[in-house]
Amino acid sequence: MGWLSKLGLGISLMVLLVSSSLLAVVLGYVGLVVYSAMMTGTPIVGLLIDMTIPYLPVVAVLLTLVVLSGTWFSWSLVRPASVPKHERLASVASRAEREVPLLGSLGLSDSLAPPEPTPEERAERTLAELKRQYVDGEIDEREFERRVDRLVSNDSLEEARADRERRAVLNDGERDRT
Repeated sequence: MGWLSKLGLGISLMVLLVSSSLLAVVLGYVGLVVYSAMMTGTPIVGLLIDMTIPYLPVVAVLLTLVVLSGTWFSWSLVRPASVPKHERLASVASRAEREVPLLGSLGLSDSLAPPEPTPEERAERTLAELKRQYVDGEIDEREFERRVDRLVSNDSLEEARADRERRAVLNDGERDRT
């Protein structure tokens, strides 16, 4: 995680506050000039045309800064929030990322995808499915024992535990480096 993403919330808030304040000052000044022209009877259309040339680029730049920094600020607030993970949401986000390449940099499909089951979870699900099939009478006792023996002979449960411990050690090492 880069320094920009760590400071994103603060930077975006500062840019939002400064640019929106400057935009308010510029628009307030334009409003004051128009109000003064109305009170003195000066034609407003000519005055607005004269003011458009020097102030339009300033207003456009400030308005762009307000919109971009507001979006960045909102994204910085929402991004760490807990987002429900679902395969359908991930597929919709993946399709949107293919259609709009700019969305690919946000990594929405990765953040919406449910986590892959660990080997231990897969083995436990397989064992639960075998038990269900045996109880429902879909397989007999001999077939159940054969499949359980194959599951255990693969040492899936032990491999899953070892894999989980390895990942925990690697994650601890990464946290220590950051």
